[in-house]
Amino acid sequence: MKLYHGSNQVIKNPDLGKGRKFLDFGDGFYLSVGKKQAENRAKSAILLFECGTPTVNVFEFDDSASNLKILLFESADIAWLDFVLANRTGKTVMQYDIVIGPTANDKTILTIDQYMQGMFDHLENPKQFVIQLFQPEKLETQYLFATENALKRLVFKEAYNL
Repeated sequence: MKLYHGSNQVIKNPDLGKGRKFLDFGDGFYLSVGKKQAENRAKSAILLFECGTPTVNVFEFDDSASNLKILLFESADIAWLDFVLANRTGKTVMQYDIVIGPTANDKTILTIDQYMQGMFDHLENPKQFVIQLFQPEKLETQYLFATENALKRLVFKEAYNL
């Protein structure tokens, strides 16, 4: 399976020690099944780091590996939201090699931030309200490779600049 990573540089050998903290699925190396999403991430990386060239790194992933602990979220449901909230607040200890599930886009990130600020606390079921807001969204799937064991399953194929 092909997976894509948007960056401001070529990344042939991902390093778990690099990257931003408190992201949706925790610390690690994020990839997407969609080229367009990776291309958008590459453009964002240029704005964030203010250097480099928008670059999409292409990897092959052997998803038949059976000895990996994988957490799969089929949709942006309450379990997904709880996991994202825990990671964004640094309250999760990673127990998985790979986490797969919906990517929070700009709209869902804003909604999650509003939830974390307590803006929906007056509602009877704030989490369910947040999940309902996500339903019309067509969220892309992202993969988090959280361990060295998981990274060993990735093979760098190529990189291209935008």
